[in-house]
Amino acid sequence: RKGPIRTIETSFSRRHFIIGTLAASAAAALALAGCAPQTPADKAMANTGNGGTTFADTIAWDGEYDVVVIGFGGAGAVSACYAADAGAKVLLIDKAPQGMEGGNTRFCGQIILNSDDKEAMLAYNKAMAGDFAVDDELMDAYAEGLTQTKTMLRDFFGVPEENFLDWKEDSSAQPMIAMFVPEYPELEGGDALHVLTVSDNVCNSALWKTYRNKVMSMSDNIDVWYMSPATKLFQDPLSRAVIGVEIDKAGETVNIRAKNGVVMTMGGFENNKQMVEDFLGLTKSTPAGTLFNTGDGVKMAMGVGADLWHMEAYEGNCFALGGISFVVNEDQHAKTFNDLRNLSGSVIVVGNGGERYLREEYAEEHGIATGDWVNVKRPRNTYMVWDAAQNEAIAEYHGIPAGFEDQVVSAATIAELEAALGIPAGKLEQTVTDFNKMANDGYDPAFFRAAETMRAFGEGPFYAIEMIQAFLNTQGGARRNARAEVVGTDGEPIPHLYSAGEFGGMTPYQYNGGGNMAECLIFGQLAGVGAAAEKDPLPVLPMGVASEIVYTQGSGS
Repeated sequence: RKGPIRTIETSFSRRHFIIGTLAASAAAALALAGCAPQTPADKAMANTGNGGTTFADTIAWDGEYDVVVIGFGGAGAVSACYAADAGAKVLLIDKAPQGMEGGNTRFCGQIILNSDDKEAMLAYNKAMAGDFAVDDELMDAYAEGLTQTKTMLRDFFGVPEENFLDWKEDSSAQPMIAMFVPEYPELEGGDALHVLTVSDNVCNSALWKTYRNKVMSMSDNIDVWYMSPATKLFQDPLSRAVIGVEIDKAGETVNIRAKNGVVMTMGGFENNKQMVEDFLGLTKSTPAGTLFNTGDGVKMAMGVGADLWHMEAYEGNCFALGGISFVVNEDQHAKTFNDLRNLSGSVIVVGNGGERYLREEYAEEHGIATGDWVNVKRPRNTYMVWDAAQNEAIAEYHGIPAGFEDQVVSAATIAELEAALGIPAGKLEQTVTDFNKMANDGYDPAFFRAAETMRAFGEGPFYAIEMIQAFLNTQGGARRNARAEVVGTDGEPIPHLYSAGEFGGMTPYQYNGGGNMAECLIFGQLAGVGAAAEKDPLPVLPMGVASEIVYTQGSGS
């Protein structure tokens, strides 16, 4: 349906709520938040044709939309556009100020997956999941969607045919992107994968601009609020349906009714230090994308009983897609030096115990660093260590990035270097001795590093620099199904609640570049259409319950 926002005015003052208990016939506890009294006339009008008071009638709404989409990134833009196209009046909100919206879609490589072979895509994506359990219906929906991504971008978002570049057919244009076609060629089905861009280049926000322009072109049916993070979901206690959103609109609390659905597309939690420590086990890390993904959606989804999945999964590592990351201030993004790790020679990577823990020269792929598909657990500290000969090679190649020279620790001997780093005495010395034997033998029995990339350590001085985990995004969030519905801890969909994008992404661990952008488009479309669909009336509260509620109202703005 289309139409103007219905604003509800009230003169009642804000008051706290109490928790009441529903009548026995409701068989559920009533946990109330953000409720407000209405005048008899208002209530009568709200209940016309309903035969009684619903939970939604007890809340003082500051406005009403058919659909509320939380997060103006790629998934949110797609969801909003498809919901509006289905006839819904949509509110699209984002916590970022205008000009900084876009989530990780704005900063990513702008590549998106496509294929003309659904069965091959099913096989490939299941192979990437390895031993991890997958939702077969969701996998099927994604595989089907991969055969439609180009059509959707062309026919719905208006990308001219001549603007598409298929990197499988023109791999010479950008070798870095060609490596994603497919990223895991050893897995079944990968040879049918294509990687597209909507321009002749990458990392230029072209795909993001396509989505944003479509949102702006549908302004009659999509309202956009910036600096307006969602803070809570309103949930009907009888049906469990999500019926609205509490929003901090530029510092003022606003309650917005969502008649048909709410779509959560607020990305992951890579900028939430506590969540990164708790779920990823990283005490030192830095994200390479948006600043605004702080896990808000995880907390709100848990508040309405959503199940969580893939909370340990993240994409990128300190040796992938951005090279080595040096220690930076917490208010800065990752500072990287591409290809430093690719220099073969007398260089190793060790943990704070002085021992190697990964294969240093392994070709970068999303989410892995050892040739296996489970993310490597990091030690508390990680150091790259090299000798004088390697230092000369680094200087000839690029040198240490400007501003980071003072982070390099040097010492005349390995023993002095390990003391300066706080590594237990003798540990780094033994690691270097072992590495020298491997280099001379041409065989690494610990991690199978390629023989041609190893050179025994020679004369000092010796050098080290601390590295921290750089990553692109987290995948964890609310579990979703094949219809882009958020799934509760009971395994059933939470009515009226949908999600798309990196918030609860479908990837358990291993991921093909461009896959998240495909998820944003495929599940954004499903979420938008699903949320826009008319829903059944909410159940009526049991007799006598409404009169016992003490209400709290919204701002009325």
